[in-house]
Amino acid sequence: MDTVDQPLSEPAHSDKIRVITLVILIIIALILIISTLLFTPWGNRQIAPIIQNQIESALGQPVTLTSFRLTLTHFELRLSDKSKNRVHIEGSYLALPPYINAHFDANLSVAEGMNIAKFPIELSGLLKGSYSNLDLNGSAHLFSGSMTFNSKLLVMKPNTLTLALHDIRYQELMDVLEYPHESNTLINGNLQVSGMVRRDINATGKIIATTHIFKPSPIMEEDNESFDFWSLLADKNGKIQPFKINATIKAHVDELGILEQFVYYPLRTSASGVTTLEGSQYQLTVNAHAKVVKGDIDTQLTLHKLRPSKLKLEIKHADIPSLFTLLSLPSPLTGTLNASVNSNFSNTILSLAIQKARTKPSILKHDYGITQPDMTFDSNVKLILSPKERHYSGTFTSDLKNIPFEASPFHDQMLQELLRQINQNRPKGEF
Repeated sequence: MDTVDQPLSEPAHSDKIRVITLVILIIIALILIISTLLFTPWGNRQIAPIIQNQIESALGQPVTLTSFRLTLTHFELRLSDKSKNRVHIEGSYLALPPYINAHFDANLSVAEGMNIAKFPIELSGLLKGSYSNLDLNGSAHLFSGSMTFNSKLLVMKPNTLTLALHDIRYQELMDVLEYPHESNTLINGNLQVSGMVRRDINATGKIIATTHIFKPSPIMEEDNESFDFWSLLADKNGKIQPFKINATIKAHVDELGILEQFVYYPLRTSASGVTTLEGSQYQLTVNAHAKVVKGDIDTQLTLHKLRPSKLKLEIKHADIPSLFTLLSLPSPLTGTLNASVNSNFSNTILSLAIQKARTKPSILKHDYGITQPDMTFDSNVKLILSPKERHYSGTFTSDLKNIPFEASPFHDQMLQELLRQINQNRPKGEF
């Protein structure tokens, strides 16, 4: 039986060997073709136009691939555009396991072409690691200052970020935003963020705005466009991916006037404070403590599903002249102010307590058209606002007389009648 079977099996065995040999030759040929196309100077020249077209498609701008080199272990790429902006990246890599170690630099001095930032910037840094764990470190020169950055990417998604700002010229930033502004403000600060990939974000930071020269500018008209954070952060289906956040930011501003184009009001004073943000997409709480107008201001804003639901504001020991200076108004009074606001954005309770106040008759007459005597007073006012009710009550104690009031016309009429009554009855010493 063995002598009969042996001749029958030899052709089949030979066919298998030929097939395996053919597959090996095809693989070798493919490797040689791919190596020739990718890793030789001739192959680099053939695929360079393809790479240039892909980059142009991604940027939406015409670019020139001035240099391209790819070997089995190294690569280099240089780009430029008609505005003479340029980008260069060069380094080494491994295919298995995937790994890259590269240096990059970019001189984007013209705010057009492939400069998608739309302002002059120079970048340089290192890119090192694998696809699943990549480190990005570098520095940038922008707005006549500098920025250093350090980020870790997991599966090409930012997970941690550290930023430091050094002497950023605020004037140049406002020019790019096309906002009227004139100051010599310098911005310094830092920011550390972690947990972005798992959407459990922790952040700390500090910003300092130093201003020695500031001149008011015409404030641009408010666009009156309304928005809420839910709409801003939601995807095209109106959903927001779950997240948690715990952030603390400290700030000091020499001149609040630099923010006038964003708050649409000419503020004038210095301020420092701390703001915390804590919660999730369902409920966020913003707490802010500020030292301003020689007093303390504490604010708590609660957002339900990223929409404002509650507001608490408390002002302690504020200097009244400094408060009027903040609002760019001449102060008709001296004294201190304590105040509180509690609101659910439907019903609001406002309480004011003015202590050791004294009128300034000349300013009242010149700037507000009110003739009043020189007097000292204390006052407490409580104002209740709701869709169905506007009610106030309070007391007014001066060196003339103690005046309780309640259920008078609304606050503007109340003040006019109160001041007129004081003026008319002052010679009598009574009300």
